[in-house]
Amino acid sequence: MKDWLLFLSRMAIVLIYSTAVSAHHGTAAYDISRTITTEATVTKFEWMNPHCLLDIDIKDDRGKIQQWSIQTYSPLYLGRAGWDKNILKPGDKITISFHPAKNGTSIGYIRDGDGKIVVGGQELNFSDHTVTPAGQSQGQQREPTR
Repeated sequence: MKDWLLFLSRMAIVLIYSTAVSAHHGTAAYDISRTITTEATVTKFEWMNPHCLLDIDIKDDRGKIQQWSIQTYSPLYLGRAGWDKNILKPGDKITISFHPAKNGTSIGYIRDGDGKIVVGGQELNFSDHTVTPAGQSQGQQREPTR
């Protein structure tokens, strides 16, 4: 009986752990083959784990406001790129490039390499500044943008 209870408790832990791991979907929900580039107004920037969220308003072709929520990287990753929780504020006018959701809802994903946010004429960097790029000595570091 004792072995049976031990087995059941171990199985419960495995099931709970595997459910939590599978919940982290990566980019599967987004159409990475499509990129939307548009002007927008920041309504909220949430600095939280596991991913920061950027809420924006975008005017469609008819001038109607559409509310979008864009998933970004984690606070740790963005912090290493020079970001902080106050880098984007409600009312900021931005130009943004992101990948929309596959299901057509107003959510998106932005990533380093093909995603972009420009605010006040400056592009916000997604690259990790704690990594020394090839060709630079360990003592040299790039300055964060904005």
